[in-house]
Amino acid sequence: MSEGQRGLTKMNKNKIVNYTTTIVPTWCPGCGNYLILANIINALKQHNYQKHNTVIVYDIGCIGNMADFIDTYGIHSLHGRCIPTAVGVKLANPNLDVLAIGGDGGVYGEGLNHLVASARSNYPIKVIVSNNFLYSLTTGQASPATPKGTITKSTPGGTIGEPVNPERLLKAVNPSVFVKSLKASDIPTLKTSLDTLFKTKGFGLLDIEFNCVSFGKSK
Repeated sequence: MSEGQRGLTKMNKNKIVNYTTTIVPTWCPGCGNYLILANIINALKQHNYQKHNTVIVYDIGCIGNMADFIDTYGIHSLHGRCIPTAVGVKLANPNLDVLAIGGDGGVYGEGLNHLVASARSNYPIKVIVSNNFLYSLTTGQASPATPKGTITKSTPGGTIGEPVNPERLLKAVNPSVFVKSLKASDIPTLKTSLDTLFKTKGFGLLDIEFNCVSFGKSK
């Protein structure tokens, strides 16, 4: 190999990949999903994820729109099914880097059984939860993460159930998994936690909390 070829190979290896598409996000102004999107893209760059080797499975809901904004292979799954779909992709091709991205409704509600089963089996996928404590795409009904006593469109007398605590739940299922809850506005912790998640070899979940700017009143 000539000096020129070696230089070109080195340049290609160090080339910064652009993971953004030309589609402009349409979330409400001030939505925490903008922070989540920006930091996921930075994490993909930092860990040198290759587009052709990366699959992101998106759930339904506001966060599902992220399927339009990240330029990798993607699957827009059914509500509550982003995790089992991601597990299926990983089992079919273990060499792929696979992420599942969903909201608190899809992951902790419709998909809670899949979450528990996947954490228990320690499937090597990375799960990112956009947790705004509500079903916001349908204008603010209570979700499994809504704080007890919160008045919403679906709970005019206040929610009666205890909210899901992902850290306690998943550590009870499998103490070896990585799981962390944090505020989207805590950028330093968000960056370091995404770094830890991306380095995790087995199952990992990052629960990113923020208040829905349009329908959230509880936090």
